[in-house]
Amino acid sequence: MLEISKRLDEESSNAISMIGIHGMGGVGKSTLARQVYNLHTNKFEHSCFLQNVREELNRHGLKRLQRILLSQILKQDINLASEQQGTWMIKNQLRGKKVLLVLDDVDEHKQLQAFVGKSVWSESESKSGTRPRLAMIITTRDKQLLTPYGFKRYEVKELSRENAIQLLKQKAFKTNDEVVQRYEEVLKDVATWTSGLPLALEVIGSNLFGKTIEEWESAIKQYQRIPNKETLKILKVSFDALEEEEKSVFLDITCCLKGYKCREIEDILHSLYDNCMKYHIGVLVDKSLIQISDDRVTLHDLIENMGKEIDRQKSPKETGKRRRLWLLKDIIQVLKDNSVSETHE
Repeated sequence: MLEISKRLDEESSNAISMIGIHGMGGVGKSTLARQVYNLHTNKFEHSCFLQNVREELNRHGLKRLQRILLSQILKQDINLASEQQGTWMIKNQLRGKKVLLVLDDVDEHKQLQAFVGKSVWSESESKSGTRPRLAMIITTRDKQLLTPYGFKRYEVKELSRENAIQLLKQKAFKTNDEVVQRYEEVLKDVATWTSGLPLALEVIGSNLFGKTIEEWESAIKQYQRIPNKETLKILKVSFDALEEEEKSVFLDITCCLKGYKCREIEDILHSLYDNCMKYHIGVLVDKSLIQISDDRVTLHDLIENMGKEIDRQKSPKETGKRRRLWLLKDIIQVLKDNSVSETHE
């Protein structure tokens, strides 16, 4: 965080400064970008953090992101008739303003082009004679995206063993202090098997919170059978430790309800799980399998992929026998073939 902040401050006199944070999934890119954003918002007139750009574009298109950007910066609700109008408004309404913009989880050039291309940011001077001051930070798993636009690159790497153990302590024991000596070896083993990946460390640590040394050792034996970098298998251990109804709620959210508000999810699933929804959601948050941000339920891509694969494996060939469908082509095929099964596991 300090390194990226330093780079932003060094370029404070430039019209445009762009920093690209890259690294593998689950390594902490979005968390890092959010912390830098929170630290620097008071240095700019306007700021905007666009979360999950890749997913938002795939689901809702560019116009929605343009509307969010304009609404946050102009502090008023903005309605757009088209993407072209959104591009025009970004160019004309934001000219000359000091703006901090974060694009989280970018994976295609067209996503960057929509915000970095031929717009106000590429103009050397505005009509008023003042140069725009844009500080842009993006997170991506593909560092090759950064080269054509002149981003200064910052790679987020896995945690060292020492820092990995520290994170495990925070999640499993809610402390940074020394723990009982007999736990030291299992902490070291988990840090090694997860390759210092923060997402896996958080999930495992949360799952083992309050467990006895015997339960830790039993869990360790499971991890020992997992090849070192197969993160999804590591994350699945936490899924397997859930109660059956908690598993079902997790898969409902993962496959169909990611991004919904908590209250909406509770209302939708109430008929299936009665009044237990708040409890189930709380368990999934505690296990670090889901997060709640701005009252919406989100989860990491790796965990989402794991959940969808678990559900798909229940009936990999006969789509109509699955309890959950999320791909449009599968839904159309099942309806077309009238192959919905009346019984589900």
